[in-house]
Amino acid sequence: METKVFFLPGDAVTLRQDIPNKPVMYVVKKVTKTITFGNPNSQTKNDYFQGFLCRWFTKDGTVQNEVYNTKDLI
Repeated sequence: METKVFFLPGDAVTLRQDIPNKPVMYVVKKVTKTITFGNPNSQTKNDYFQGFLCRWFTKDGTVQNEVYNTKDLI
């Protein structure tokens, strides 16, 4: 059985895929999407997990942000 890995803000992560110039990124926050269902009088709100916002710097010093799924990070 596979153990689940949980990331916290400030953790250093990298991509699972083997690509050239793979950046070392930092987890900034957990990203969720809220969807409301039903009529205006009785609305139901559900939060769905989308991924983690990761931040890294390129070689020329610009900041990059991207949301990644937990399956893509190690």
